[in-house]
Amino acid sequence: LDEYVTISKRAASIGESTIYLKEGERLTLRQLTYGVLLSSGNDASTAVAEFLGGGSESRFIEMMNARAQSLGMKDTHFNNPHGLPGENHYSSAYDLSLLLREATRNPVWNEIAETKWKKIPGFGKAEGRTLRNHNKTLWNYPHATGGKTGFTNAAGRCFVGSAKRGDHRVIQTVLASADLWKETHALLSYGLDHFENVAVAKEGEIVGTVPIHGGSSRVVEVIAPRDVMVSVPRGQAERIALQQVWQLPDALVAPVSVRQPVGQLIVRQGERVLQNVPLVAASAVAVAATPWDTLTSWFFPGMLTASLLSLWRFKGLRRRRFANVPVLKNPSAASKSVSTIPRRR
Repeated sequence: LDEYVTISKRAASIGESTIYLKEGERLTLRQLTYGVLLSSGNDASTAVAEFLGGGSESRFIEMMNARAQSLGMKDTHFNNPHGLPGENHYSSAYDLSLLLREATRNPVWNEIAETKWKKIPGFGKAEGRTLRNHNKTLWNYPHATGGKTGFTNAAGRCFVGSAKRGDHRVIQTVLASADLWKETHALLSYGLDHFENVAVAKEGEIVGTVPIHGGSSRVVEVIAPRDVMVSVPRGQAERIALQQVWQLPDALVAPVSVRQPVGQLIVRQGERVLQNVPLVAASAVAVAATPWDTLTSWFFPGMLTASLLSLWRFKGLRRRRFANVPVLKNPSAASKSVSTIPRRR
């Protein structure tokens, strides 16, 4: 987020809601993200898309659509990164709620989206730009957290937002609203007042084990990667029959990396799926050592040690044997005494 982004001519030329970026300007990705989330900067959105797409806005749009599919957003398709009207560019209230639920799991997103005011550089002036969050619930709703506004003539006034009381977070989406903030407050209050959370699994809780083929360990423990909660009508938790389905593979083949997805937890109420959470490996499992690995790990170091020991003993033996050879002071006698010197072998 602290990498610098150079604003392109295309990004600077995007109209409607902007933070007035100039071509050639340099801001960090973090500063641009504030411009996106607080002030709905279409120019900032385009600059971010170009940067994260490796210079290609179309590549980033492909990434957006792939991510939407992975989140189960079945009624969504993007063809731009800023939300201005476009052919084949659409979403639904339910899909936008799924998107916000995923966003609120990111602490950095929460920090930025819940910021009321932010100063960032700009205009070549010391005071720079002052951004004000368009999310009015941050000022007038006591339990408000992050959200995102939107408006075009085609879509009307829209808002996807959240509120949190204790450990209970609710998310609401209003599209084409005639009275945006009144309807938003009504929905948030209804969710907080009439529903409560039921814990299904805690983060790090061991939910099972899976056998490992060819691993340094015979099994790996499987855990929930985060707290798994479902919302039920307040006071009716014990009356509602929740079914938990733990789907784990029969076995895995080593190696296995820590937090590798290895299954999923499905929470149902009748035929309705309330949660679908990936389960992950609690630890890494390396490939088991083969007999050849064991042999070479012992044989080659052992052979080297034996060789060094033999060399040390040989040198010691030579020193002892040479100690008994007389020193010849008469050079002419050397040729007569050669036979008394041990030969090297």
